[in-house]
Parts: sequence; structure tokens; C-alpha cells
Amino acid sequence: MSQADLHTLLSEITNDFSDVANTLSLPIAISDIKQGFSGLNNKLELVVEDDPRFSALHFLIQQTVTLLEFLNVDSNEASEDLLALLDSLIETARTETAAHSSSDSEFDEDKEGEIPCNDGMVSELNSVAIFALDALGVDVTLIEDGPVFDDDVSNELDYLSSLCHSDAGSDTPRDDRYLPSIARSKKPKDGESQSKFEATTRVKSHLLEHLMSYSEELVQIRNTLADFAEKQESLALTELSNKLKTVSDGMLNDLLKTQMRPIGNLLSKYRRIVRDLSKELGKKVDVEIIGENIELDSNVIDAINEPLTHLVRNALDHGFETQEARAVSGKSMIGRLLIHAYNEAGKVVINICDDGNGIDKEKVLSKAISNGLVTKENQHQLTDKEVLELIFHPGLSTSDNVNALSGRGVGMDAVKRKVEDIKGTIDIHSEKGVGTEIALIFPLTMATLKVALFDIGNVTYAIPSSDIASIVGISNDEENSTVRFDSGHALLYQNNKVIPLVEPHEYLNELAEKNVFRRTYNQGMRNSVVLFTHRGQQWGLPVDHVRAFLDIVIKPLDRSMNGSDVFSGAAVLGNGDLALVLNLKKVIQFARSYH
Repeated sequence: MSQADLHTLLSEITNDFSDVANTLSLPIAISDIKQGFSGLNNKLELVVEDDPRFSALHFLIQQTVTLLEFLNVDSNEASEDLLALLDSLIETARTETAAHSSSDSEFDEDKEGEIPCNDGMVSELNSVAIFALDALGVDVTLIEDGPVFDDDVSNELDYLSSLCHSDAGSDTPRDDRYLPSIARSKKPKDGESQSKFEATTRVKSHLLEHLMSYSEELVQIRNTLADFAEKQESLALTELSNKLKTVSDGMLNDLLKTQMRPIGNLLSKYRRIVRDLSKELGKKVDVEIIGENIELDSNVIDAINEPLTHLVRNALDHGFETQEARAVSGKSMIGRLLIHAYNEAGKVVINICDDGNGIDKEKVLSKAISNGLVTKENQHQLTDKEVLELIFHPGLSTSDNVNALSGRGVGMDAVKRKVEDIKGTIDIHSEKGVGTEIALIFPLTMATLKVALFDIGNVTYAIPSSDIASIVGISNDEENSTVRFDSGHALLYQNNKVIPLVEPHEYLNELAEKNVFRRTYNQGMRNSVVLFTHRGQQWGLPVDHVRAFLDIVIKPLDRSMNGSDVFSGAAVLGNGDLALVLNLKKVIQFARSYH
């Protein structure tokens, strides 16, 4: 084949890839998809005869056709998972075709050595292999987050393809020429690099759950022993307690690792969701996902799927303008949605940012007034942040039209509830005409929590240590810090900073005696203040004294015991006492409403 004919054929293949990709955005039968991939396979077979650099791509398309033939026996319509797999495969194939087509150099048939296969192709071959294994009923739980084989997967995929043909009920003997393997000269590998994987053992999930429950009990037992050793002032018991802490910490950490999964498996599906919704809404939106390798507790990943999906759909429907509107405002015709996951201060943060129209605060406020959430008299007392957070109230929607995506009066309140159910928090920033950023903040694990324990009166409370900026001691005879009580507000003046203090009775109500902190401070007694930051503002909680920092197992409180939601849970301590874990966000809300 002449070079001109080869370039023409490659151009046709590129167009065919685009046509197949377009069909994947609609509900489609597997047989129709197979027809498109079969056409690509036939054309690539001709290309490979003149340019073996396309052998890997040809092999990938062959395996895809075989997989589709197998799947078409049991199902007619393509599933969401299959469409996502094929969509990713097409993108990789396009990149591979463009890379070889743009090269002016011809393939040297006399050149020795193996034909290189890039990481993208290897990843797609692995994805096809995993999908085939899953379709055959093989449990792929232990391999779904990493490559199945090492780089040379041709022999393994040939075998899987033969299984597919066999299960599809074909009586025709398999023709090895139908699935040619890529010729490779395998290099000997040393023992260390022979396998990319450590030895693994499959364990039933309920057994891991039982082990986790036992380890949580062990945490309570070791705390009890540590408390007992301190009371007995026994050196031997203290040493035994320390050894138990070391062993239990190691065991718990390893158990927690078995529940950690990369968040990329969840985030990757939003590429397809964004593409489909942008077409449905007549908008142009590109999505960028960063931090797919960030790991999170599998229970948290399962729980955040629904709220994340709602936020992405909301951004497409509410956030982004049409192309015409973006052009008028001087923006790029194509909107940008960024989903960014990262670790921060022992937590995982997932940011959903769009460069759309932002949230109309006036419209939100108007809706809140009409719904009775805010009165006309106090509307001017709300900060911009508080106005934005009104969208988390049930039944408040700024959408004028009711459709499948919005305007149903539900949504953001459900998102907030789901996030808080797994001990997470949600934060929102928006500027009209610029865009919106919503941050979901989750603990790395839902099993244990490191907290600071402190007493107020005769009750023990706890605050997650990751939320604490510092703990300071104050008294009225210190020169570098002083507390003033102005118009009912307690203010700490320290190092040229003014820090509002939230007194216990302001958020604990009848659980704390009123004005105890003022009385003890004026009497010259020493108090501890737990400092933390909320929305850029530093706050302080006066407490009687801080007892210790330790790991606890949080249990949910019954609604009858926590109607105000000021507590996020409770824990039984080693001495049998109950520690109530404070929800700092609610503490601030109560303090503001108190004044």
C-alpha cells in the first residue's frame, strides 16, 4: 500500500473512532457497537500489514470485538459500565492513532527489538481483561484498583478470548490467526521484579467487619488499662499498657488499610456524566479530575457517591451558562468543571469547582424570605456566607423550571445530610459571574477518631484533634493575654488578636451553669481555652481543664438525646465515663443565635 493510501485509510479510521464515540453517548445495543468496532478491526488489519506500529492498537480492538460478541449473548443493551469502558478505550485509541499518524518516519521492518506499547494501551488492555473476568463471574475485587498482569498481556488475553468464544456457544474451532498475539521477546526478570504484586488472600468482607469491631473494643480495653495503671501508679501496668497501645495501634492501622480504596474509581465516572449532561443541556463543558490516587475508607466512598453525583449534575444544570451567554460575558465558550481530591490535616477534601454563573445571593435570599426561613427585618444581618448556606435548607430551590435535574425542591439539603451522616462537612463559596466552589471534607476513616478530652462541670466532652488550632491557659493576672466581657460577649485579647470566646452555657444550655467562666476568671482561677478556626475566624472555647489526647470509637447518639445536633456522637472511655463529641459548626451557630 502506498503512503498516500495509508494516510487516507488512517484518516478514515480517525473519523470512524469519532463516529463510534458519538454512538456511545446514547442508549445503544451491543450488536450495534460490535458492528462499529468490527469495521475498525478490519481497517486496522490492513494498516498493520504496512505499519506494524499499529499492532498493539489492532490487538486491543480485536479483544474488544471478542468481548462484545461474548456479552451480546446474554444482554442486548450496553450497560453504563461497558459504555464507560469503551469510551475510555476510544480516547486512548485516538491518541495512539494520532501519535503514529503524525510521525513522518516510516516503520523500519529491519529494526530489531520489540514494538513498544505505551502505558495507556497497557491500561486499556488490563481494563478489558478485568471486564472479561467480571463477565465470566470471577471476583475482581482484589484486582480492580491495579493492573491484572504485567506489561505483556497478549498471551493472557488470548486465553480469556478463547474462554469467551467457548462460553458464547461457538462450535467452530478457534482460529489462532483471528487473535494474533503481538510478537515480543520477553526479557528475563530478576526475582524482585518478577511480579508487580504482593501475595494476596481473599477474605470475606463480614470477617473484616468483625475484626474491625474487635479492634474497636480493644481500643476501649487499652484505654481502660491505661486509666487503671495511672490510678494504681504501677510501673509494670504502665509498661504493659504502653505495649498494648503499640500493638493495638499497629493492628488497627493495618486493618484500616484493608478498607482503603483509591477514589479514582468513583471520580472517573463523572467524565461520562458531564459529557452526557452537557449534550442534553446544549452546553459545552470540559471536566478535569485531579487526585484519583487519593485513598479513602471504602464505606465513605460508597456513601458519597450520591451527593457527589448531585453536585456535578447541579453544576451542569444551574452553574454553567449556554455558549451564547458565556460569549456575551467574555468567557471561554467551553466551561470548565474541576473535581479535585487531596489530603489536608488528616482529612480528605473533594472540591467541585465550576467557572459558571455563580449563585445569585439576592435570589436565594428572596426565596428564603418567601419560604419563611428569613424575615425582612433580619435579612440585612446575614453575611454573604450565611446567605449561601440557606440553599442547604429543605425545600429551598432557586430553579424556576421543574425537570428531571432540578426544581424539585430537594437536593442540597439531602447532600448536606448525607455528608454529615459520615462525619463529614460541606463548605461553599460562590461569586456571581465567576463560579462556585463546593468543598466536601471527610475523615480518612469512620472507625476511630483522635480527640482532645476536657471537662466542663462534671461532664466530659471531646473535640477532634484535627479541628484544634491550639490550647492556651489564661488567668486574669497574665500580661500577654486578657479577657474582657463587653455587652454580654467574652473576648480574648492575645498577641494583638481579638478572639471571640463561646461560653459553655451558650451551646450546652442546661448542661452547663451560666456565667461560670466569668466568675472563675474574675476570681483569678486558671482556665483552659481550646482555640479553633471556623471560616477564617478564630474562636475559643473556655473549659475547666484538658484531660488527655486519645483515640476513641465514636457511636451515634439517639435523636432524643441530641435534638439540637450540638453533639456529633459519643464514646465510652476507659474508666466507664461517657464523652460527648462536640460539633463545632453547631457550637458557632448556637453562639450566634444566643446573642
